[in-house]
Amino acid sequence: MKPPIAYYGSKISVASDIVPLLPPHEHYVEPYAGSLAVLLAKPRSKMETVNDLDGRLMRFWRVLRDRGEELARACALTPHSRAEYAAAREPADDELEDARRLWVLLTQSRTGTTRPVGWRTYVNPAGSGIGMPRYLETYVDRIAPAVERLHGVSLEARPALEVIASYGAHPGVLLYVDPPYLGSTRTRNYACEMGGETAHRELADALNACRAAVVLSGYPSPLYADLYAGWRRYEIQSVSTQGERWAGRTEVLWSNRVLGAQHGLFDSEVA
Repeated sequence: MKPPIAYYGSKISVASDIVPLLPPHEHYVEPYAGSLAVLLAKPRSKMETVNDLDGRLMRFWRVLRDRGEELARACALTPHSRAEYAAAREPADDELEDARRLWVLLTQSRTGTTRPVGWRTYVNPAGSGIGMPRYLETYVDRIAPAVERLHGVSLEARPALEVIASYGAHPGVLLYVDPPYLGSTRTRNYACEMGGETAHRELADALNACRAAVVLSGYPSPLYADLYAGWRRYEIQSVSTQGERWAGRTEVLWSNRVLGAQHGLFDSEVA
């Protein structure tokens, strides 16, 4: 199952690689929810909680869960339109309309972000067999399955470090942590950025203090190699977009547990 939105930094291209590596757990928690690509790709856990500091995004997920049919209809009737994209930047008082506008911003943006990066005019600069209207229909078609999958999922809207402290104290929890990546490794298109190296050090302090299992996504960097020395490390080849350009990248997973349900099957190299 894939997300019903495009989203900068989404794990849609690697979620199917990440899911088999997740350690056993009873309670699955995402402190940085984003597009929920990994949650949507994994089997249900006994308990599941997702969080994001972006209140507008978390309201979108709540509206999708509670009013999915209405949202799907509203999105299906929305054209691929530069005017619609421009108008969607203004939040709406009505939560259903605001959810539709956020969907427009993310699916019709060049990079799947609410930042003013420009309207997306085509699917793939290298050529695609479908146009943008049909491309948008695929996102509409994903709404109904996402509604069903979100049934029983708890929604938070707090700072990630608070969520990590709350849930990370319990050994039956798995934290899948996908923060805004280190600024030196990517462009700045997240709705809620992390304030430089200091914020990443604070995150590392919180994760290293966890009794819970932790799986952290990021790009290779000397800082992370230092902060997560002794953690297990696994590399995944991914594809990312910068503007409307596609490029290959190496994603890294760090974990304080052995990765994979069958421990001998996967690379469990210690960083």
